[in-house]
This record gives sequence, structure tokens and C-alpha cells, in this order.
Amino acid sequence: MGLGFNGGQLLALAIGGCFCNDLRYVAEEMGVTLDKIAVTVTLNLEGKPLLATSSTMAVSCTTLDGSDPAEIITRAAAISTVSNSLRQGVSVSIETAATTAGLSEE
Repeated sequence: MGLGFNGGQLLALAIGGCFCNDLRYVAEEMGVTLDKIAVTVTLNLEGKPLLATSSTMAVSCTTLDGSDPAEIITRAAAISTVSNSLRQGVSVSIETAATTAGLSEE
């Protein structure tokens, strides 16, 4: 029915959401208050089955004091868990959970 997010949308959300949090953490560490933040993530999918092949994040933010936010963005990029994990490659394993419902020991 088209309700809810698909995996690609959630991956893009994880990339952008993590980065937004990191922007706030870095700004606080630097003693700067952010005013507006806008982050757009474009996720490219290819193949069958679909695989994420690349992503681009467009970041715009302003500070309350009017200072240049470039250093905040650079530092946030350096510590962003999701982006850096994807960039390095993350091993994913899938295990079937054992179920014990209805089993009894005799």
C-alpha cells in the first residue's frame, strides 16, 4: 500500500540524521549555536537486487552569530558514525533466531 519507509529511505535517513546530530555536537563543543540546518541525502541504487552504490549529502546550516559553519561541517563529517561506517564497508551477517516455543525438556 506504499505505507512506511523502504530500506533505501531508511538508509538515507540514517546518513542524514546521524550527520545532523553530529553537527549539533560539534557546534556545542566549539561554543557555537546553530540557527538553521538543512540536510538532503540522495541515495543512488542500482542492480538487481537493488544495492546502494553511492550517496551525496547536501548540507546547509547557519549560526546565530553569523560565523562561517564550514569548520563545524568538516568536523561533523570526520566523526559521523553512519557515513564513516558505510565508507569503510560494514560486514553484515544474518542469523536465524532459534525459537523454543512449544518445546519442552523431558
